[in-house]
Amino acid sequence: MTSEITAPEQPAKVKIHDATRFWGRHLLTPAAIIVAGVMISGTILWSNKQFLDVARLAYSASPSAEESAAAVAPPPPPAADIAKVNLEGEPFIGDTNAPVVVAYWFDYQCPYCRQEEENVFPQLIKDYVEAGKVRIVFKDFQFLGPDSQTAGLAARAVWEVAPDKFRDWHKAMFDHQDDENAGWGKKDDILALTRTIPGIDAARVESLMTSRQADYDRVMQADAAEGNAMGVGGTPSFLIGKQMIVGAQPYGQLKAAIDRVLSTK
Repeated sequence: MTSEITAPEQPAKVKIHDATRFWGRHLLTPAAIIVAGVMISGTILWSNKQFLDVARLAYSASPSAEESAAAVAPPPPPAADIAKVNLEGEPFIGDTNAPVVVAYWFDYQCPYCRQEEENVFPQLIKDYVEAGKVRIVFKDFQFLGPDSQTAGLAARAVWEVAPDKFRDWHKAMFDHQDDENAGWGKKDDILALTRTIPGIDAARVESLMTSRQADYDRVMQADAAEGNAMGVGGTPSFLIGKQMIVGAQPYGQLKAAIDRVLSTK
């Protein structure tokens, strides 16, 4: 609340009479002049003292420069660490004993994820995954609407039914991506696509999407919460060692992060 400073009430002004009439009847003594001067000076000094007291009180109540800086200082970044990421039961590609694990948070409707999948993943898989150096773990961050959630459920079911076909199915999903919630991506569309990939029992996938929906929802939400806690600000996001990389990145940046971790193994 802002306090108003009310100036002290000033003494009433002395009326100045006509000089010739006043001089004829009274003499303005030096003592009267002195008294008037003292009264005026006292009023000014009292007013200034009140102002200074109020200003001093306001200053003492205001935060110091250090306190102000601390109040606006941003919170420390989340402690991202691949060693703290849950890997149990999560879809992945690569050798389970690979020296480097890359946690990858994504959304099936994210256009930047598709960009990364098309432009970076082929080289990344060839140079590191197939060479046994990297395992990529797929972490759900399905936040772009109901079609994203449906795709996430299907992905969990595919992983349970045919884990060796997960990469083919996952790639096909991005190959067929359209605009966010623009039409393609409903359950029937996803099941139709699933039937085109040999080795996946689409009927069982459909059954699991219903019977295990609550379980799949729970682990998907856990993935998203875990990502938020480690600094995932959007999709795609990659955690390599203790470095969180957010957004679509050129191959060279992911390669450099992986090589840094490999150099410590």
